[in-house]
Amino acid sequence: MDNALTLLLLLRSRGRVRLSEAADHLGVARSTAHRLLATLRGRGFAVQGADKAYRPGPALYRLGMSQRSDYELVETARPHMLWLNGKLGETVHLVVQAGGEVRFLHSIEGTHALRVGSRSGAVLPGHRASGGKALLADLSVAELTEIYGAGDDRGGETDPETLHRRLAAVRRRGYAINIGETERGVSAVGAAVREPGGRAVAALTVSAPSLRFTRPHLDEAAGVLLEAVRRMEAAL
Repeated sequence: MDNALTLLLLLRSRGRVRLSEAADHLGVARSTAHRLLATLRGRGFAVQGADKAYRPGPALYRLGMSQRSDYELVETARPHMLWLNGKLGETVHLVVQAGGEVRFLHSIEGTHALRVGSRSGAVLPGHRASGGKALLADLSVAELTEIYGAGDDRGGETDPETLHRRLAAVRRRGYAINIGETERGVSAVGAAVREPGGRAVAALTVSAPSLRFTRPHLDEAAGVLLEAVRRMEAAL
């Protein structure tokens, strides 16, 4: 089980893995690595191309995974994150969806003495984080049910139907707001970044101390954020 999960993470981070690379990474024989990869492929977590390399499969995409590797997303996002950081002077993050959570891939800290620090590597509940809300807002009730289950939290924060209704405002205005929902005293605004086909693959977020990032400031920052998103989408 541990080796299978390790391979899933390897596929997620690299986007393309050969049998020899998998065996070396796990420290196992090629036959063992082949058996594990075949199992992942059989369950839809991996696919094998004509070049014999393995890539993430549709089962991972249904959990919110992008077809682009973390490295590719960070390399594409970084210049636009720097631009956004320069415009607002606040901390900027790049996040991706991982099931019902969001994972922070990269952060650029703000220039103020009182600022939000880097969150690189952190994981937060998607239904509370601004970037997570922006990504979850793109999903249907059926897709949310795949993530959260059928009414395990009926009427609560992660009930699929309730969550879908709550995210209607995010769909309408194009960005999400988080005021102290993930960390007391911190507010953030986030917007989804979409590939040419329209699928959301990541989100850019801006966070700052709530004392400075009041609701009017959040809405103002959202306009600059959406411009950064448009710039990043043009580069995808």
